Amino acid sequence: MNSLNDSYEVIGRILAKLILNGLRRQRLEPNHVMENVDSDATHHFVDVMEWLRNEGLVTSQAQYTDGSYFGAQLTAKGIAAVERGSFDGSTSIRETVEAKPGGLTSDSYGKIGSLIGGLIGGFAQSAQ
Repeated sequence: MNSLNDSYEVIGRILAKLILNGLRRQRLEPNHVMENVDSDATHHFVDVMEWLRNEGLVTSQAQYTDGSYFGAQLTAKGIAAVERGSFDGSTSIRETVEAKPGGLTSDSYGKIGSLIGGLIGGFAQSAQ
């Protein structure tokens, strides 16, 4: 996993997992959102989580050496992002995720990540 599209998919999968758990803190591990987890996938998961944390969309209480996070949850900015972005006829990313709690397609997760990246870019532009 090296492309930006791969990262968008991981963003979408992480946010979907957090959306479905509401504001309850949870342990989040690479294998909760990715298949065939190896050391490269674990590093990618950690890099995406750190990006989400640095952008203020996600918070956590601790990060463990195995790449898992304890106490992960959406922030207010994260909630605003998943409520604002929409595709596939839904009014929000949250509604799209909640409509298919068994999971979305890889393409749909990628679209979620791409929308979030665009929204964060828009937040940055409006702050200047």
